Amino acid sequence: MPYAADRVPGESVARRALAAAFVGLVLPLLAWGITLAGLAVVPYDGSAYTGGWGRVGQGMVIVAGAVPFLLVVAWPLLWVLRVRPAWHVALTAPIAAAVLWIVLNQVDARITSDAVVGIPAVLAVAYGAAALFTTAGTPLWWWQQLPLMAVGGPAPIPVAEPRPHLPDVGIPLIAPDLPAYTVERVSARPGGLRYLLRPSALHHAATPAERDASTITVIVGSRVDPPGEDSAYEPEGPRTWRRVTDEGTIHVVDRDDATVMLKAGPRVPAPVLAEAVATLRPRPPSHFTSGGQGS
Repeated sequence: MPYAADRVPGESVARRALAAAFVGLVLPLLAWGITLAGLAVVPYDGSAYTGGWGRVGQGMVIVAGAVPFLLVVAWPLLWVLRVRPAWHVALTAPIAAAVLWIVLNQVDARITSDAVVGIPAVLAVAYGAAALFTTAGTPLWWWQQLPLMAVGGPAPIPVAEPRPHLPDVGIPLIAPDLPAYTVERVSARPGGLRYLLRPSALHHAATPAERDASTITVIVGSRVDPPGEDSAYEPEGPRTWRRVTDEGTIHVVDRDDATVMLKAGPRVPAPVLAEAVATLRPRPPSHFTSGGQGS
């Protein structure tokens, strides 16, 4: 059963890069509006000989208004489109855009002669590339360290989630057979086993609340007495009880000389939870540590 931290799905990386490129394409239009509003206030009339500020006023508006605007507005736009950490892209993309513009201008000035077309195109490429290169787990993730060193140091090295060593816990290592889910955060002690099941397709930029809502928490312990008639649990099947709460659904299953509790978040589909309960079986340690699904 694969660990989610070991890989970055190609589809997620592509979606992240395309979303960031879209932000880079939209930002010049917004910045253009800010610039026009600023030039309407600053006494700029295109000529310094008629009392206006001329190019100085125009430069003040662009440098002090439009450029900071790109940095400030890009972050929430990227965050809304789930390009996270958004500030990695918001800080590095303008630098990439400036370098790309200079290079293109040196190669062929005709490419950058039409600013209306050139600026959005360059920003789209820069933001998309920045999102691609700053995705943790990709071969070029270290690219983000260079500009980020100026604002607090390089990003942490992405590491795989540590695979715990399962000791002889004295109980069956029970788990469901859910091919579309991954095992995370396995912890074991004598008489107890706990782990999380999360969708393999869950986006790496999902918020903690979204991740928790899609997670099944499994707790395996020594066999205990089943819920009584006066408890909040209702019988659902042979040796199976269920309780519905505001946080999701809880199942208690008496299986193979152990008691298993499954706590499913509100986003876990009912058929998936039913399959999890139905396929609870003792598994070998490799099922929890080496990607052994369906073993």
